[in-house]
Amino acid sequence: MKKKIILVTLIGITAITWGIYKYRSQAAVQEPNAIWVQAINVEESTLPLDVNAIGTLVARSVEITPELAGHVRKILFQDGTFVKKDTFLIQLDDAVYKAKYESSKAQLVYSKNDYKRKSLLGKQGAVTQQAIDQADADLKEKMANAQESAVMVNKMKLIAPFSGMVGKSKVNPGDYVTTGQSLVTLTDTLHLRIEYNVPEQYLPLLKLGQEVKVTSATYPGKIFYGKVSFISPTINSENRSVSLYADVPNENNILAAGMFVNVQQSLGTEEHVLMIPARSLVPILDGEQVYKVADGKAYSVTVLTGKRSGEKVQVLQGLSRGDVVITDGQLKVKNGMRIKIKS
Repeated sequence: MKKKIILVTLIGITAITWGIYKYRSQAAVQEPNAIWVQAINVEESTLPLDVNAIGTLVARSVEITPELAGHVRKILFQDGTFVKKDTFLIQLDDAVYKAKYESSKAQLVYSKNDYKRKSLLGKQGAVTQQAIDQADADLKEKMANAQESAVMVNKMKLIAPFSGMVGKSKVNPGDYVTTGQSLVTLTDTLHLRIEYNVPEQYLPLLKLGQEVKVTSATYPGKIFYGKVSFISPTINSENRSVSLYADVPNENNILAAGMFVNVQQSLGTEEHVLMIPARSLVPILDGEQVYKVADGKAYSVTVLTGKRSGEKVQVLQGLSRGDVVITDGQLKVKNGMRIKIKS
């Protein structure tokens, strides 16, 4: 009798245990445990508008040329050195022009004294007004001659019109040079400019003074800054682009003319833009999607993205302000799955 009671008891316990196990298994199938995720509310923000281009650094340069022919007397610079504005570079033989200048100065002194003397005598009535007028005209002529002679002497001195680097001298002392002959090249390395093009669609957004960021593979991680100083008034008909250049200070002579650089030009900002973290996106066959949270469950939503800014991306379609989007943990989530949001 006792054995039967024990057997019945064991059968009952087994049945109850099996029922509990089966119930839990069905519940687990019907309602899996919620997945813990992180999420954010979609909000409107401001998006910086930029355009990227590849440009070339260009430096202002000039050929130092004489306005008068003559022999080179002195070269007063070292090849490849930096010179300041108005630095004396080359002296041409000015002996003839100096002699003419001294002669014109002497004649000027005589004309001044003659005019003073005749003006005094004219007040006394000793000379006619015609003589005084003639002396005055002679004085003005001698002054003009003296000024011309001084200019001719100065033209034999070739100076730097701006600060910069001089190249290799193309002449030697004693060489005879002619008017307009290039003697040396002067390059302004302190003030460079970047020449580049942007698509015509950006024309309404282009403005003088906009900031540009300049980077180069030569200096990884380093950013140089400049400002737009020229916008072409016409569109290039071949590639439908707008030509620009921006001035870039180069006080430390780090950059060099001829370098290729990457240009990022700021075009202002776009307001009321929906932005989400780029890590929220899940690639799919025909685009990208995110998981939006509603009533404690995650639902996949296909989105159309736009511009990127740092770690965030613009959403053009698929989401609205105030939507809750999963940012971390979405790879474990399936459509319609219950989730819990970490605080």
